[in-house]
Amino acid sequence: MTSLVKYITFFLITIYSSAVLGQSLEEEEDKPKVNKPMVVEMDSLEEDAPTIELNPGAPEEVETIKKKKKKKKNVFWGIKAKRAYTRSLSKGNQVFELFYTLPEYEAPNEYSPLKYFYNPKERKIEKKSVSRKEYGLPLHGTYIKIVEKDTVTVGQFYKGLITGRWVWYGKDKQIKDKKFYYMGFPKESKITYYDSKQTKVKEVVPIQYDEKNGIYQEFYESGLKKTVGAYKFGYKIGDWTEYFDAKDKRGRQRKKRITQYRNKNNVYRKDYNGPKIKYEWDEKGKVLIKNK
Repeated sequence: MTSLVKYITFFLITIYSSAVLGQSLEEEEDKPKVNKPMVVEMDSLEEDAPTIELNPGAPEEVETIKKKKKKKKNVFWGIKAKRAYTRSLSKGNQVFELFYTLPEYEAPNEYSPLKYFYNPKERKIEKKSVSRKEYGLPLHGTYIKIVEKDTVTVGQFYKGLITGRWVWYGKDKQIKDKKFYYMGFPKESKITYYDSKQTKVKEVVPIQYDEKNGIYQEFYESGLKKTVGAYKFGYKIGDWTEYFDAKDKRGRQRKKRITQYRNKNNVYRKDYNGPKIKYEWDEKGKVLIKNK
């Protein structure tokens, strides 16, 4: 008899629990659905990066999250570069230069005033006005200069030419100077061409900080240099060289005249007496004027 009572009691409890559970599920189904907003994580250097809600309260959508492609190491502008470095001493301080080069020699743009190469034999970076294979491999990619563990310069090169943003840091690790370049020229430079397709450069006027600063170049239609000089704060400085549209037997372009302008270290000097011709030659290379 006792066993029968226990069995009936257990049976009634089971039926009641099922009824309560069923009612709870029905109530849960009757409740309006609350759509969760789509959340997208922002790229950040921090591991616990903040998140942003896109259109909170909008109908729920199926999210398709694409994994960010990993950047290929040592690849700049689609070219697999070679890693290199130099180590030297300057005023008792150890100096490191970390950079990349093209995998093989390729002549930089001829119109750029300066080209940068890594000479593996000398283990140093060389700056040239012309391109020759014996100079080494053109720099290509990120460049970092470190002095006694402090980063002092950060920039980049494209096929031997200075380009992009360059930043210089002081001893207090604050930004000392910042400049922008494009394919060897200050980014704001004014460039004129002989042709409508812009393949033959006629003149490059360097502009930085809204005034003439940097290397000025003028070319013949043949592509040879006509005039090369430099500006600082809008003034012509140092030696300006003019050339003939011809080369000598050694393949070097013949110089026509060298004119001296303001001292680059004192452009505002009040006793400046104007430009002075230092040298002048005829088309055959004979010296016509020589002043020291």
